[in-house]
Amino acid sequence: MSQATRHVWIIRLPTGPKKSAVLIFHRKYPTVEKRARLGHGKQYTPVPPASQLLPLLLQKIDRSYTGSQFIPARDRCDLPIQRPVYKIPVENGVLWPVVAIQENGLLLCCLPLVEETVTEEEYSPIKQISVSLGFALLCSISDFLRVPAQEFSTRVSELTSFLNEAAPFGQLRDVSADNTCARLADKPCTLPKGTKLPAWKSSSTKGKPSLHLSVSEYISASQCAQETWQDVSSVYGQVTCRPEVEAGITDVTLNLTHAAVPQNQGEAGVRTPLDSLTVHPCVLRADWQDLDSETGSEPRMAPRRIRFCPPTESFTLCHYTVSRLTELPIFGVYHMKSEETSVSVSIQLKLNYSIKNQFDYCDLRIPFYTRSPIASIDSTPSQGFVSISNNKRELLWNIGQKLMNRDQQAQLSANVMFTGSDQAMPAPTAEDAFCRGNNSYAQLNFKIPDFTHSTCCVDPKSVQVSPSAKVKLNLSREYMSVDYKIWNSGGNALIMDPKV
Repeated sequence: MSQATRHVWIIRLPTGPKKSAVLIFHRKYPTVEKRARLGHGKQYTPVPPASQLLPLLLQKIDRSYTGSQFIPARDRCDLPIQRPVYKIPVENGVLWPVVAIQENGLLLCCLPLVEETVTEEEYSPIKQISVSLGFALLCSISDFLRVPAQEFSTRVSELTSFLNEAAPFGQLRDVSADNTCARLADKPCTLPKGTKLPAWKSSSTKGKPSLHLSVSEYISASQCAQETWQDVSSVYGQVTCRPEVEAGITDVTLNLTHAAVPQNQGEAGVRTPLDSLTVHPCVLRADWQDLDSETGSEPRMAPRRIRFCPPTESFTLCHYTVSRLTELPIFGVYHMKSEETSVSVSIQLKLNYSIKNQFDYCDLRIPFYTRSPIASIDSTPSQGFVSISNNKRELLWNIGQKLMNRDQQAQLSANVMFTGSDQAMPAPTAEDAFCRGNNSYAQLNFKIPDFTHSTCCVDPKSVQVSPSAKVKLNLSREYMSVDYKIWNSGGNALIMDPKV
């Protein structure tokens, strides 16, 4: 298990084609590096100087750095995807696991310490190690650097003091940037007599104690109504916690379980077990291992029990994935026929009967970035209304908060006219640049309150607080799309066939 950090790098990514990336911060923890050298022995890989490592990090992690080049060690389709964990080949070996995130024009990287000696064949199963502490450290640094542009250089100069407090000697002590800044500013802390304040709590909470727990589940999907393509989707979620409790309450236990499925949902509403669990550093104990189903039997539906010591600020308690969930919540069929100065569009949407028919929002966007601006539209939606985006590059269909049809379906037919015949306009992304001629997609955005596709929820009866106290419990759930695309059945689609 990685319990400390060997190195931290922060790189400012280029903002234009003629600019280059710049290393703005580097921190080495010599004591942790010595532990790595002694523990790994002959298999120890030294970290090269930052000037030599910078292009290697960019080539491996930042896709825009060499996006036009095919690099087999990075771009082969048979390589396992383990982002945000990367292997960085260097002159004397491989640096692994390098954890990296990109936020606000910055590339933040760290190299956690893996105590055990790992061979090349053992690089893939990252479940056997813990990288959550390194990821939490980078998120904390990102929060610390999220300031107006005129204050950024000052914050960078204060990073050393920040890390001395948040991660002394490479050992992560606090993931909250606000709490770390509070301690650096010597903010007062008032506690009941005889109560010891945990390291990550900068102050006690006054008022009626309460615990806010929210389960947010997300789905990304690509679908295309072609026999040669297979729809793909990914469902994952997180549990966030906002504790408003006294500092003396240092232990909370709860169960992540599954809500009861209404009988009218049938087989599609069967509860789905959660897969691998990644937890916050404040978690003391968790049932994090995968639940494997036995051959010929239903997967085990045991709840996930988590025990943690809550910080004072809002935080993400855990992340989970749902790999056994294959049915799409909304099935779409998209037909688009392209002409020289216009396109005809036909879209059909059908809600899966296991999905709650109630939305905070539900809209569909069809981008035309490679064409000239939209001049006018002639549309016939079965519900909602259709409009043109402000930049004249997207067709917008506001579907509403419910599918009104008895069969829970919605349709749209539209003719879109453009100001010219130019179909070679520059696109903002490589994916949009692919959309020329009949290649096109419609992106569906929705959010369903008080619902999760896997039926994951927090069991209110399982919540225990120590020392014993009356705590008001506020629970919520939500299910939303992240990257939900429906590709034109008359064109090509950016979907990889899993059978290949």
